[in-house]
Amino acid sequence: MLPLTLTKASYRARTLIFFISSLSFSVNAQQATETDDLWNDDDWLEETPEVNSNAFRITGFGEILAGQRITESEFHSDTSAADIRLRLETKFDFNDVLFSVKSDSYYDHVLGDLRGDFRDLTASYSFNSFDLKAGRQILTWGTGDFLFLNDFFPKDWQSFFSGRDDEYLKAPSDSVKLSGYFSALNIDLVWVPEFDSDNYLTGDYYSFFNPQIGNIDAPKFLADAPNDDEIAVRIYKTLNSTELAAYFYDGFFKSPNAVDDDGELTFSRLRSVGFSARSPWQNGLVNIETSYLRSLDDSSGRNPLISNSQWRFLLGYERELFTRLTGSAQIYLERTLNYDNLIRFSAQPQFEPEENRTLTTVRLSWRNANEKLRFSLFTFYSPSDEDTYWRIQSSYRPNDRWLFTLGMNWFDGAAEDTFFGQLTDNKNAYLRLRLSF
Repeated sequence: MLPLTLTKASYRARTLIFFISSLSFSVNAQQATETDDLWNDDDWLEETPEVNSNAFRITGFGEILAGQRITESEFHSDTSAADIRLRLETKFDFNDVLFSVKSDSYYDHVLGDLRGDFRDLTASYSFNSFDLKAGRQILTWGTGDFLFLNDFFPKDWQSFFSGRDDEYLKAPSDSVKLSGYFSALNIDLVWVPEFDSDNYLTGDYYSFFNPQIGNIDAPKFLADAPNDDEIAVRIYKTLNSTELAAYFYDGFFKSPNAVDDDGELTFSRLRSVGFSARSPWQNGLVNIETSYLRSLDDSSGRNPLISNSQWRFLLGYERELFTRLTGSAQIYLERTLNYDNLIRFSAQPQFEPEENRTLTTVRLSWRNANEKLRFSLFTFYSPSDEDTYWRIQSSYRPNDRWLFTLGMNWFDGAAEDTFFGQLTDNKNAYLRLRLSF
């Protein structure tokens, strides 16, 4: 299998390079002023930073996170999170190449482990109408708020549920990104040489439903990840005030969704196409997004050990309700295709997902006049699964250096085999103290 994998990756790389070369010679381009946002409320646009090539400055922050379980767990202690973190970051220009470094080092008391990672370790270069960025980087696109239909870049769900900053929901990816800006359209091409999975739920931090035993469990496992590459493409354009985008992805499901011949968890192959639009409407912003996910290893849905193909749809709206109070809502549908085959061949049909899983979200964000005090409420509620997840958070910034954040993750559900219902025993409250420098 290894020679075949390397051959396939090399073929894709050559195809990508050929396509890039064709664009650069055939398109009369205009220099762009907009690039992709890493992780902000608006995930479409990013201002290109101005860098003083003669300056070399290191910034960052130190942070302490303390989390406590609200409910008792038979699998874990009362401490849900305990981190001491140091962030260091810098940027510098050398021979027209912009180098960016953003490193995190932290001690995770829950695991008793000292860890480190680069969230950004990249070199960027602009030429003609192209931007090239290579290295370890955060990638994101799509219009959803905490809902991802066409974004198949890795997520860190363990951080998301534990009280770490929202930025840590997006995990870094070792990849090459080429962006082209033209009068007719703009395009992003991302090549990931080796598959990057989500930081999915394991028993290290959380208990969840285990269909093999039909009960809540906290297994500690590492799924067998493929060594193949991934390709993602976004083509986008703004017409008048409407942002339009089309997406393509060829790779794998990002969290373990299949069982191999040896009974080990693994990731099945995935190909996806999608579309999104976002536009001003009624003093706010309305967005629509859809995607079709084809399960390449089981396109007929007859293998119950592999996830079925899906169709996903999202409709969202955001506006300022009152001065300094912003509200948004989303309606999401996840339809499992070939559902009759799934139920017919499943050994445990009672634990299979609903054919049409529906999910609604509401976000309320308030800030005071000097923006030192902020409050945020984000709720997920699934009418089909009858489960819910509340994210409540308040933060206070007395000055430019200090930030205090208090929050809570509350899970509930009518059944323990639904997505949020399985996490009921993982309710937690947390406090973060951050000192920037």
